[in-house]
Amino acid sequence: MKLKRVVVPVLVGAGGMAVVAATAVWALSGGLYGCTDADQELAPVLASLSLLDTHPSTTQARDDRYSGCDEDDGFAYAGQHYRYTTPRADVLAFYSRAAAADGWRLTSADPSPAPAPGSLAVDTSALCFEKPVAGTTAHLSVWFPGDLDGSAGTYGLDVTASRDGSAWC
Repeated sequence: MKLKRVVVPVLVGAGGMAVVAATAVWALSGGLYGCTDADQELAPVLASLSLLDTHPSTTQARDDRYSGCDEDDGFAYAGQHYRYTTPRADVLAFYSRAAAADGWRLTSADPSPAPAPGSLAVDTSALCFEKPVAGTTAHLSVWFPGDLDGSAGTYGLDVTASRDGSAWC
């Protein structure tokens, strides 16, 4: 009887310590912070989306396509920047049509989303769309860097997605 009184608490304590140790390993390996392997695998899928190659004939790709995983917020991303000389409204109209034709659903539109002076920029998307991609919801943003820093003549297409739903425009 005395052996049973000692063995049960020892086994319960050892099991509890094993759970704590496994949880610590999971948390330190990215479970609580950063990108999961599944999110890392989304980045090349997003980079291959055909809409990132779609642009008005009067625009030119600027720099190379980029993609990766945002370690701070834990989502995959891909994007492309373009130079434009046409009116901004024409760029927005083009992507409204092109995204809809590619199965994207418009979720928000703000043709001039510049933040107020001295305020924190929360969402600089002029257009935001979403659609299912690779078993999760992807978000497509059309944005203009000049809304943040005053530079003109460039716009960006960014796609984000996450297996846990933490991505947004």
